[in-house]
Amino acid sequence: AKAENLQYLETMLIGAPANPSAEHDQRLEQAIATGNPTLIDGALTAYADFLAQDGKTQNRINDYTRDLESWAKQVEDADFTLRFQSYVSRNRAPGKVFAGLFAAFSAAQRSPYVVGVNIVGPENGIVAMNDYKLHMRMFGLLKKRFPETKLAMHAGELRLGLVPPEGLQDHIQLAVTVAGAERIGHGVDIAHESDAPLLLAEMKKRPVAVEINLTSNEFILGVSGDDHPLPLYRRLGIPFVISTDDSGVSRNNLSGEYLLYASRYRPSYKELKQTVYNSLRHAFLPAARKKEEIRKLDQRFREFEARISELLQLR
Repeated sequence: AKAENLQYLETMLIGAPANPSAEHDQRLEQAIATGNPTLIDGALTAYADFLAQDGKTQNRINDYTRDLESWAKQVEDADFTLRFQSYVSRNRAPGKVFAGLFAAFSAAQRSPYVVGVNIVGPENGIVAMNDYKLHMRMFGLLKKRFPETKLAMHAGELRLGLVPPEGLQDHIQLAVTVAGAERIGHGVDIAHESDAPLLLAEMKKRPVAVEINLTSNEFILGVSGDDHPLPLYRRLGIPFVISTDDSGVSRNNLSGEYLLYASRYRPSYKELKQTVYNSLRHAFLPAARKKEEIRKLDQRFREFEARISELLQLR
């Protein structure tokens, strides 16, 4: 990251430490079987109350945040800031997902190094598809309990043919309106949402930024070029950032992602620069720290543009 001239990185390193309770797992499963939202919310609230008082859970959260803080401090310096998103897998049993989410939200509340919460794993998985609305309900409930926690939700990493058509209709909408996401990861199936114009208007108004992962979307979904929704987000003024998704899997880097963005979609230098600034404007940092990082970026651009100007004068 430092070699790429990256000054701020939010990454996912280790998932939140789930400490499920067999008793509360059973109560939650029974509530889910009824399909009654009131009973489900009651079971989730009781589960959260238990986890908040459980010593083992609290100790594991403390160990988790301490480890992340220690690792970040070892690589940070005056030119580079490292922060983490905590996360859970969307393809596990409901109780384990919720116990992990509670730990993730708690970690984000108690440590400045854990700046957000996410959910990961194949969105087209059987459990992920079946439990998607339940997961968003979990996020929404915990967001009310921990209102300062930021969410960057992987949502809409789907395409026609990967899941039944009805599976494309509401994932981004639920992430935005029920879970309360501040950023959406991927957002590839936006045009298939049941009321895409209204959703896009809401994303622009709030605003909700979209994390664009060009290499990942081409490799996993087979979506690229004009088939990618980036031109749609761009045309409608929805803020977006360029990101790598999982560079450990894709073997890509951020420089390569910007090269794809520039070569495929031909943004002007002004728009390219705006996209870079979006990464800080929509970062999950406190306002004062964000302002300082933007000041540093201003200086980096001044120095870069001065060097390019000198090179042009030598022609």
